[in-house]
Amino acid sequence: MKIAVLSDTHIPARLQTLPGQVYEACADVDLIIHAGDIEDTSVIDDLLRLAPVKAVSGNMDGLEVSNRFPDTLNMELQDFTVSVAHGSGPYHNVRKRLRKKFQSINPDIIIHGHTHIFHWKKEHSIWFLCPGAVSNSKGSRSMAVLTLEKEKLPQVEKIPF
Repeated sequence: MKIAVLSDTHIPARLQTLPGQVYEACADVDLIIHAGDIEDTSVIDDLLRLAPVKAVSGNMDGLEVSNRFPDTLNMELQDFTVSVAHGSGPYHNVRKRLRKKFQSINPDIIIHGHTHIFHWKKEHSIWFLCPGAVSNSKGSRSMAVLTLEKEKLPQVEKIPF
């Protein structure tokens, strides 16, 4: 299963539209996960033209987004338990707080946003994926493609742009 993972689009506050690289990366995926700070639900409607979308609201999202999307998600994908939350508060402890938030679920993978910095690492038996931010300045934008196959280690490709 091939999953496009993005976060922190911040449209229209920081960008007017999704960069073309997002569409290219999402062209042949089975699922898109948006880890929050969407700001305008038209972003999700646009992504839905490419693949099914699962999304969470983030700390910068208003009522339009938070009424449509939960603040956390838990999914079973290819025998992996995947939890998603945007994150909030100081960046340096975001993964610790997320691990605590999902401790009763005991996920294999936690996907988050908030820090705007790409991160893919196993910590305390949980894989953490932050795809970076679509809304960063040109040259420091990123998203990720997560590939999940039963009985194989998860694979992540960083998509910088």
